[in-house]
Amino acid sequence: MSMHQRLAVIVPPVLIVSMYATFQWLTRAFGFPLGYLAAFIVYWIGWCGVVPAVLIGRRHLIELFTRRPAFRTLDLPTRLLLLWPIVFPLVFAFIPRVQSAGAPVILISIALGVVIGITEEALWRGVYVTLFDGNARLAVIYPSIGFAVWHVCPLSVLPSRYPGGTVSFAVYSLALGLSYANCARRTRSIFWCTASHCVHDALGLGGFAYVGLLQR
Repeated sequence: MSMHQRLAVIVPPVLIVSMYATFQWLTRAFGFPLGYLAAFIVYWIGWCGVVPAVLIGRRHLIELFTRRPAFRTLDLPTRLLLLWPIVFPLVFAFIPRVQSAGAPVILISIALGVVIGITEEALWRGVYVTLFDGNARLAVIYPSIGFAVWHVCPLSVLPSRYPGGTVSFAVYSLALGLSYANCARRTRSIFWCTASHCVHDALGLGGFAYVGLLQR
C-alpha cells in the first residue's frame, strides 16, 4: 500500500474515537445544541474537508464532484441505489413532521443536508473509491462500516427517536453507505450520490435539533 492508502485505512477508527470524545466534551462545555453543532463543524471541516484534500488532492476531489454522467445513462440498479434513500426520510420523517416544522427549521434542514451530503461524500466515498478502486472491500465495505459506526458519536449526545435506537440507525447508515459507495464506484463520480445524500438529509428535518438555539 502507498502511504496515502495506509492513512486512509486508519482514518475510520481514529475518527470514531476522536469524534466520540469531541461530541462529549464540546456538549458538556457549551451545552446542547451549541456544543453538538460545534462538534459537527470539527467533523465537517477537519475530517471531511482537510483529510480528503490531503489524501487525494483538491483537484481530484473537485473532479469527483464535477464529473456528472447523465442520469438517463445510469442503469436501473444504479438509479435504485440513488432513489431508495430518498423514499425513507420522505415517508418516515418529512411527511409526518413537516406540518410542525416552521420555515426556519426547513431552511436549516436544507442547509444541513447540503453541508452533510457534500462533506461526507468527499470523505467516505470520494477518498476510498479513489484510493482503492480495484478493491471492493476497501473501496465499498470498509468505509461503509466506518460510516455506519461514526454515527454512534452524535447519537451519544442526541439519541435516535426511531425504533431500535442507535443499533437500527447504524444498520440503516450501513445500507446507505453501501448504496452510495456502489453508486460512486459504478459512475466513477460522487456527483449523484452527493445529490441523493443532500436530499436525504434535508428531508430528515435535522433542523429540529436546533429549535432551542433558534428561540434564544
